[in-house]
Amino acid sequence: MRVAGRLAISGLVRAPGRTLTRILVLAAATALLGSMLLFVGDSLRTMTAASVRSVPLDWQGPVPSYQAALHTAAGVARQPGVAQASATATAPLVGATHRGASGTTTTGSGAVLAVPPGYERHIQTFRLLQGGFRPGQVVLDQQMAATLQAHLGDPVKLSPGKGKPAHTYPVSGVAIVTSPDVLFQPLNPQVGPTPAQPPANIALLPLGTFASTYARAVPSITPATVGSNAVPGAQTGVQWQVQAQADPLVFHGSPSAAYAQATHVVNRVQRNLPGQVVFVDNLADQLNTAAGDALYAEALYIMLAVPGALIALGLVYLAALGAVERDRRDLALLRAHGATRRDLVVLAGAESLVLGLVAGLLGAALAVLATSTLIAGGVHLTAGRVAIATAACLALAVAGAMAARMAATGRILRGSVAEGRTGSVRLGKPLWQRLYVDVAALVVSGLVYWLTARTGFSAVVNPDSNPTLSLSVYMFLAPALLWIGTTLLLVRLRGRALAWAVRRFAGRRAENRRGFLLMSAGRRGGALNRGLTVVGLLLAFGVNLGLFSATYDQQASVDAELTLGADVTVTAPPGVAAKRDLAGRIARVPGVTGTTAVDHSYAYVGPDLQDTFGIDPQTIDHATTLRDYYFLGGSAHQMLDRLSKRPDAILVSKETITDYSLKTGDLLKLRVVDQRTGGFRVVPFHVAGAVQEFPSAPKDSFMVANIRYLQAADHGSGPNVVFARTSGDPPAVARRVAAATRADGTVVKNIREQTRQTVSSITTVDLRGISRIEEAFTVLLAAAAMALFVTLIVAERRHEFATMVAVGASLRDVAAFVWSESALVLGAGLLLAGGLGWLLSAMLVAMLQHVFDPPPDTLAVPGRFLLELGAGAILGWLVATGLAARSLGRLQLGALLRER
Repeated sequence: MRVAGRLAISGLVRAPGRTLTRILVLAAATALLGSMLLFVGDSLRTMTAASVRSVPLDWQGPVPSYQAALHTAAGVARQPGVAQASATATAPLVGATHRGASGTTTTGSGAVLAVPPGYERHIQTFRLLQGGFRPGQVVLDQQMAATLQAHLGDPVKLSPGKGKPAHTYPVSGVAIVTSPDVLFQPLNPQVGPTPAQPPANIALLPLGTFASTYARAVPSITPATVGSNAVPGAQTGVQWQVQAQADPLVFHGSPSAAYAQATHVVNRVQRNLPGQVVFVDNLADQLNTAAGDALYAEALYIMLAVPGALIALGLVYLAALGAVERDRRDLALLRAHGATRRDLVVLAGAESLVLGLVAGLLGAALAVLATSTLIAGGVHLTAGRVAIATAACLALAVAGAMAARMAATGRILRGSVAEGRTGSVRLGKPLWQRLYVDVAALVVSGLVYWLTARTGFSAVVNPDSNPTLSLSVYMFLAPALLWIGTTLLLVRLRGRALAWAVRRFAGRRAENRRGFLLMSAGRRGGALNRGLTVVGLLLAFGVNLGLFSATYDQQASVDAELTLGADVTVTAPPGVAAKRDLAGRIARVPGVTGTTAVDHSYAYVGPDLQDTFGIDPQTIDHATTLRDYYFLGGSAHQMLDRLSKRPDAILVSKETITDYSLKTGDLLKLRVVDQRTGGFRVVPFHVAGAVQEFPSAPKDSFMVANIRYLQAADHGSGPNVVFARTSGDPPAVARRVAAATRADGTVVKNIREQTRQTVSSITTVDLRGISRIEEAFTVLLAAAAMALFVTLIVAERRHEFATMVAVGASLRDVAAFVWSESALVLGAGLLLAGGLGWLLSAMLVAMLQHVFDPPPDTLAVPGRFLLELGAGAILGWLVATGLAARSLGRLQLGALLRER
């Protein structure tokens, strides 16, 4: 082994240029894989952190009494992995009354939240706008304060129930409750998190004040009866509870790992406090969802990155082929001196090990540099993650070098010494060719794609506690088999199709110089096929990556706008938008090109409470995008026209249309809350059509109506949301809008922020980072592929070129053969890349069609990247061919002609 190592190092040192080329190509191939590993690890870690941050309240456990809440909260707070635990309570509110200078105002029903001192510093379920908590006083939610027209210091009466005495509290502060659906959800640990419909009015009391006054008039809900409180809004008594936050430093790694860690922490807390509390685990529920999302991320990364890394290794094979003639003579000489085949394999392994170690370390360094440079903000690198990526790069580099060496010289090793000297080794067809594996792979790939496109069948995430990607093999099948089938088919053809096309095109032109060059290239079909296979598949990988990533990013923006509503969305307290002409003021902010006001409220269809959106049909499309896909039975323009022509027209969600057997023109009676009286009133509407998506609407049941008719029906205080379209950078415009409306108590969000939030959930796993890495590598590798192929042409035909020069051919004539062959491979590779890359992208979109909401109509075309990819290949061809043409003049004719 030591002798083999010395021979391997000696052989590598004797040809420094060839060795350096192989190392650089192998390092680039392994760096692509290393970059993918580093990015995926960081992406999963980021997904975990985002999921943990997105949970406003991790754990909620019902307890029977005030004393039990205090005692249990203290016990929970002492447990490892717990950052904060607080005794809290919720209770029903029948109504509130405020008597001021303008008269007496009242509110409808709502809820009361009781919290201990310092609660808001640890659990971010509300934020104070004015004042703070004081014993014996109340903090009102902003909407409730606006309805009561109450200010700091004003007395407010809270009614705990019919026939119960009202309690009067001075107002000590105003807050915005940001997570009412979680705070007031029914606490049934057996059912799990079931976020409730947020109460219309919310009052916040110090826990001590609540226990000594308000709670005395309301019966307590015991943990044994919480199952009866499974219906949103059904709370009939005081729900004492312990609310706790986990220590975020406990969670690391992927969402699946964090889910297991979160479950372990909460189970340990419940085990150490037996019989005292059982938690509704909001955190584990969110992490479980994120774990399913992570499976999509990993699947996408594998499908997009692994083919590129494997094809890049094909360049290593091309680099090895450039020295195959020299290796053939060296190996034949060694065998003539008594070396066995085993000795030659050991020598090849030693050489591959040396190359792999150097290239692997260089590839790992390039991977770290690429991820740090090409990804905005870099990635969070740890010693463990870098070690894993380095080990993977080393393993791939050694294996790739060995595979390339054996593929290039395998026939020589298997042949006799005489065959090694002459290079004539004949082998039969491999088994896969005799079994037509390539044809079978293409047929099965097409069948799976056809079934997917026809039936809409696609991969799904199993929602059980241990997330698995159901039908994951099926999801990989069509694109994977297309890659395999195309590659094997190109190997089978061995350039015969290209040679036939070239000869047919040349025809009678063979009599002139151009035709002679084409005919010469046609006789080298096998050699051209090697270059076409690597160059064409590499370019196809780039086209596939570019098309799919552009489509994915396009749909991410569409989904973010659909979720948020517009480029910038402003949520305002009741009455502010109308009284202060908020839409008009926002329209005057620099960068805003259009606004519209929206009234987001609720109404009952039968027993179902549904979101209702009051819009202005004349201005809604000025501020947001309405796509025809959103509506059924008509285009977006037609539906808006129906709304504008009939004041009581209403668009009803597809689900509601189906559930209640509605059709266009039907009378639909809705129960809405009269904001003046606090009671319900029945309002007639007429169905104008069906809607399945709408900006900022939920994905199931909702309705869209005329804002003026809706306000006349519920006597509301006007719109509470403003959509704004921007002409510049949405975050910058959002900051200007926030500054202009800060005094109005608005909450401003922008589409970029929404996209980042959506990235941590389903639909838009962030592909920008990995696509930047792979696009950069693909452009460079495309140039390298053409350069290597040109070098290979010269290496394979140098005896022919030397003979041609010896008989009087000019260097220009000889160089023409290099130009013609490389141009044929480049042209054929670009054609193959266009067709195969488009088909692969279409397959991936079809297999993941359920991820896109709404699904794309066509593939997005990243013109700039495709131009860069083509330019990289063409530039590599021009530079390498030009250098090769100049190098022909330095050929040592005598030595080359005597080699054989």
